[in-house]
Amino acid sequence: MLSCAALTFLGAAALTDISMLSNEVETSARALTVQTEITPGLLADLADFSGDAERLSAALNQVGVEQDLPCIFHDIATDARVRMSEFRDADTEAERAAAFTNLRVLMDDAIQLAPIAASMAADEVARAGD
Repeated sequence: MLSCAALTFLGAAALTDISMLSNEVETSARALTVQTEITPGLLADLADFSGDAERLSAALNQVGVEQDLPCIFHDIATDARVRMSEFRDADTEAERAAAFTNLRVLMDDAIQLAPIAASMAADEVARAGD
């Protein structure tokens, strides 16, 4: 009986973390999508976004989401770091424009997938509690 209560508590705590992380990933992605200049703040925000996406990936794994979402968010985190490199290396207007296009594509994916991640995690926690 104690183990069921502990699992329920851990599931609820993990679900809260996932809900907060998915919200943070989506909110950050929306803010990054409207950026138009390469600044230290943009790079810092991308680094924060990458960390949040990586933590979301780990949390999804922790609650047992078996779909591709944990892997996708790991890849999103990795791709955000690649975008940072693109911005740092962009010397021409064409390179900067391409980097922003790539950023927006990545952020659009995160915006669409973050709510799905929260929903799938809730479903998994509910199934584990049954």
